[in-house]
Amino acid sequence: MKRVKNVMVLVTLLVLFFSSISSSASVATEREEISDMIQEHVDKAKIPNVSTGLIHGDKATFLSKGEQPSDQDTLYYIGSTSKAFTALGVLWLEDQGLLSLDDPVAKYLPWFKVKYEGKTIPDEDISIKNLIYQTSGFINHEKKFPTAKANMTLEEYARTFSGAELEFYPANRYAYANANYVLLGLLIEKASGKSYAEFTNEVIFEPLGLYSTYADPKQVGKEETIITGNRLSFLRTHPYQVAVKPALIPTGYIISNAKDISRWLQIQLGAIDVKPQMKRLIEKSHQPDTAHQVDKNTRYAAGWFVLNDGTIEHSGGTQNYSTNFIINPGTQMGVCVLTNINSTVNTNMMAENIMNIMEDKAITPYQSDIWVTIDTIFSIITFISVPLIVFTLIMLVRIKKRYRKEHRVRKISGKSIAKWLALPILLLILAITMIIVFPITFSSGWLALSAWAPHSMYTGIVSFTLLTILLIATAYTVSIYPKK
Repeated sequence: MKRVKNVMVLVTLLVLFFSSISSSASVATEREEISDMIQEHVDKAKIPNVSTGLIHGDKATFLSKGEQPSDQDTLYYIGSTSKAFTALGVLWLEDQGLLSLDDPVAKYLPWFKVKYEGKTIPDEDISIKNLIYQTSGFINHEKKFPTAKANMTLEEYARTFSGAELEFYPANRYAYANANYVLLGLLIEKASGKSYAEFTNEVIFEPLGLYSTYADPKQVGKEETIITGNRLSFLRTHPYQVAVKPALIPTGYIISNAKDISRWLQIQLGAIDVKPQMKRLIEKSHQPDTAHQVDKNTRYAAGWFVLNDGTIEHSGGTQNYSTNFIINPGTQMGVCVLTNINSTVNTNMMAENIMNIMEDKAITPYQSDIWVTIDTIFSIITFISVPLIVFTLIMLVRIKKRYRKEHRVRKISGKSIAKWLALPILLLILAITMIIVFPITFSSGWLALSAWAPHSMYTGIVSFTLLTILLIATAYTVSIYPKK
C-alpha cells in the first residue's frame, strides 16, 4: 500500500513538472508570436516606438520595441482613452451628491445655450448624460466646431460651443464628439471647485495607485520623460512636437505609461482590489447607453465602447501618438498598446491581435494605416513631379529660344491645341478634385488638416498642381509654335 502511495505521489509530481514545462513553453510561444506580430507592424507602418502591457488577471507582463529606449515606464500621451478617466470623475461627483447625470448642463454652466434648426434648445433638453454617452448633438467636425487655440483655458474653449448649431436634437442618436468631454472636464471643475488636473490626481490617479499618470505635463516628475512624438512624411518618420492645449486634456491629452495603464485595466477587470465606492463606479462606467448604438455590435458607455460579446475597449490618437486599450471581463484578459506616432489603424490592429493571440484566435493580417498609404502615394507623386517641373521649365525656355532663332513658327490651330491640351487639362481637373475632396473627406480645412496629415500630402498636391499648370502652358506653347 505504501509503495502504491509513493508511486501516486511520484506520478503527481511528474504531471505537475511536465505541466509546468508545457505552460512555460506555451507562454514563451505566445510572447514570441506577439513580439513577431508587433515587429511586423513596427517595420511596415514605420512606428518609432511601441510599449505594451499584456494582462492575465492579476498578472501583467510588458513588451516594448522601437528606436528610442522605451519600456513599461515610458510616458506617452494617451489620446481619447483619456475619456474614461473624465467620465469616471463625473460618476464620482454624482456619487458624492455634487451633481446628477440627469441635470441640465446649463445648471452648472448658465451661459451654455445651443440650437437645433435655428431654434434655441430648452436647457432641460441637453443633460450631462447626453455628454457622457455622446448623444448631445455635437459631432467631430473641424469647420463646425474648431479645435481649441493654443493656451485657451478649459472654460474659454467650452464657451465657444455656446450658441452652436447641433447636428441633431439631443438624445436622438449617437455621435462621437470631443466637445462632449471638454464640457465634462469643465463641469468637473465647476462641481468640485478644483482644476481638472488637481481633481483627477486626488480622486482617481493617487487612490488607484496610478503614480505615473498625469492630467498636466507640468506634473511630470524630473526623473520622468515623455517619449518624443513622431510624424510620417516622405516614407520616413520624423520627430514632431505638438504643444499641448490645456483645454483638450479631459478629452485626449492625459499622460501615462504601459505600467500604469495595465494596472488601470486590471482595476477595470476587478483583478486588483480598490475601495468599494470606486469598484462600484467603475462597474457603472461599463454600463452602455441602451437607447442608442454606435453600430450593430457596439454601444457607448462612460468613456468606453462596449461590444455585444462583452469586450470593453477604446482607442485614442493625437497628431503624434496613438493608443488602444482592450479588456475582456469573461477571460480576465486585457491589453494596452501605446505608440509615439499617429498610426491609429496599426495601433488598434496590434491591440486586437495581441488579444487574439492570448485567446488562441486567428490574427488579422497586416493592413496599412491610411496615413502610411497617403504618405506613400504623395511621396511618389512629389518625387516624380519635382524633376518633371524642372524639366518642363527647361522645355519652355528652350521653346522660347528656338522661336527667337526662327526654328519655330507661330501657327494657331484649334485642333492642334485641343490635342496637346487634353491630357494636361485632365490632370489639372484631378489636382483640383484632390484639393476639394480631401478637406471634405476629413471634415477639416487644409490648415487644420496640416496638423495631422503627412507633409508629403501637401508637397504632392502642390507639386502635382504646379506640374499640370506648367504642362498646360508647355502644351499650349508647343501647339501654337510647332517646329518648322
